[in-house]
Amino acid sequence: MKIRPSLKLYFFISVLLLGSVMAIGFSFLSVNYFIDGLDRSLNGVMFELAKTADVKDEHPVDIAGINIASRWQDTPEVIQRSFVNPPSVIGDLQKQKVQTTIFTMPKSVYFLVLFESPEGEPRFISRVMLEKDFIASTNAIKPSHRLFWTFVVAILAIVLFAFLLFMIMRKIARPIESLRNWAKSLNPKNVQAPPPDFTYNELNVLASLIQGSLISTHQSLEREQRFLSYASHEIRTPIAVIRSNVELLQRLNEKQPTTEKQHLVLERIQRAGLTMSNLTDTLLWLSRNEELNVAPEPLNLEKAVQQACVDLEYLLKGKSVEVTVKSEEHSVDTIAVACHIVINNLIRNAYQHTQEGQVLIKQQGSRITIINSNSKSDTGQQKSDSNQIAFGEGYGLGLQLSEKIVQHHNWYYEKTNTQEYYQAVVDFEKQGNSVNE
Repeated sequence: MKIRPSLKLYFFISVLLLGSVMAIGFSFLSVNYFIDGLDRSLNGVMFELAKTADVKDEHPVDIAGINIASRWQDTPEVIQRSFVNPPSVIGDLQKQKVQTTIFTMPKSVYFLVLFESPEGEPRFISRVMLEKDFIASTNAIKPSHRLFWTFVVAILAIVLFAFLLFMIMRKIARPIESLRNWAKSLNPKNVQAPPPDFTYNELNVLASLIQGSLISTHQSLEREQRFLSYASHEIRTPIAVIRSNVELLQRLNEKQPTTEKQHLVLERIQRAGLTMSNLTDTLLWLSRNEELNVAPEPLNLEKAVQQACVDLEYLLKGKSVEVTVKSEEHSVDTIAVACHIVINNLIRNAYQHTQEGQVLIKQQGSRITIINSNSKSDTGQQKSDSNQIAFGEGYGLGLQLSEKIVQHHNWYYEKTNTQEYYQAVVDFEKQGNSVNE
């Protein structure tokens, strides 16, 4: 199972890391500025001592731990060891530290600077600070304890920052979650109701946009459904008139025979009327299926299959197709109209798109299996079949509508399409859809 990233968690971690990095960065920057300030202060003190101290060769002066010498060889030996070469730039404070890590107290720090006296004589000013000097100046707190408490304070600061960030995010996320729950609860019955207040103006604008979009979509669906229902209902009357007049003409032809061409024309009109009637029933059923609560009724599947085969037999005229029908007595409690539509469309598919081959229709219990295979497989024939699917006598749309009916009633449906055959399986008692290609 794929774990989807959480925007809230991503934002929380990002801000927490950013805040921690900024806090640590500013802490190091503050320490550097603080140390730089101490160095500058010490440099100023050394400069003042260089102007006032009376120093002679071989007689350096030590004032408050600061050594002042007129020659490099008169400076303390530890300074000469720490700094290989004497300073050459006047006023440039040099510093050397002996320190294990950046998080521990320095064991010793050495300072050295070169100034000139008012008379222009050189003055080498140095200072040595040892670890005991640092300890004595920090109220006898051990460096290890100081480092421990520094880490404790830092961790507490990060925890406090994370807690405050969590509370802020919780306050901001609560209206967003309310917006999500409100959007999920929208349906055709309550979509027109005014949206609640989500505290923030941006969320209220977003809620209005969501509601407007859903209302527009719902209105479009209602218009399409009404049009589908009205059109299907109104078309049924002229279709019935066409079919009844065709039957009347056929009866008249029995008394006064017509030419073969006129007979073919009547057959084409009759086939088109039957196809339009089935398609109209399908559209009309789909347009009202979700609105009407039709009770299931017993339906004899064997009779339904046999009747569909007889009604659609005209599709096989002029073709070399072998049809095999295997059925058995079985009754199911289902929506009869929907069941008839599905059976007729599946059989029409098999009859219509088999030019020369075999069609097997097998009804066993509540399961119906329809397999049609073409013995012709040349390119031209495939193109012809393709055109029939797109522009045939209602099959393409009829099969799609049948699949929608199957999905609506949650009947089992499976289809397999290969170069050798096409197979469709529908079960009117088994639940669940399994569609394969």
